[in-house]
Amino acid sequence: MTLHHFIGSNIELPIGSFGRNPTYKPLSEVELKGVSLDKHLKKNNGSNLIKVYETEEDASGIDVFDLDIGYKSIRNKFTTPFVYEVQGYLHANNTSGQRKSIKTLFNYIDEHLLEEDFIEIYSCWDGHEEKEKEESKDVVINLSTLQFGKHLKLKDINHLCETFFLEDKQYVLIKK
Repeated sequence: MTLHHFIGSNIELPIGSFGRNPTYKPLSEVELKGVSLDKHLKKNNGSNLIKVYETEEDASGIDVFDLDIGYKSIRNKFTTPFVYEVQGYLHANNTSGQRKSIKTLFNYIDEHLLEEDFIEIYSCWDGHEEKEKEESKDVVINLSTLQFGKHLKLKDINHLCETFFLEDKQYVLIKK
């Protein structure tokens, strides 16, 4: 099963990939084990350059998509009019790549969140969109004061990325 993450906002948010750091190399310089070069050339419209990630951290980030019609029932978890799906390694913070995905999410939110406004996040397993959220997992994060929940004052956004990850049926309210 897949843990899906959704983000809601009072304003339209940009969609696309954020935080990744690819390099482009000639296909001849890349070691491909068990992969047909013809397949990659066709995929890249005959281009000799392909996207390469040198490290897990370079490959980590988030993708923000318009909400697929199959997930429209998730809207009842949000109070905001604009809801999107977010993909990335946001369900753990054990590796530098996972922490970078979380940091990319919070940088994205901080960049697009208006002063005195909020953004909502909700996560659930695929197919569980209509199940009730677990209110005991609800948390509020204030990016201006770096307050995480009621009891944790963060040093900086890196501290947040070492502390935070998304869980099933969890609702997160992020303020600025």
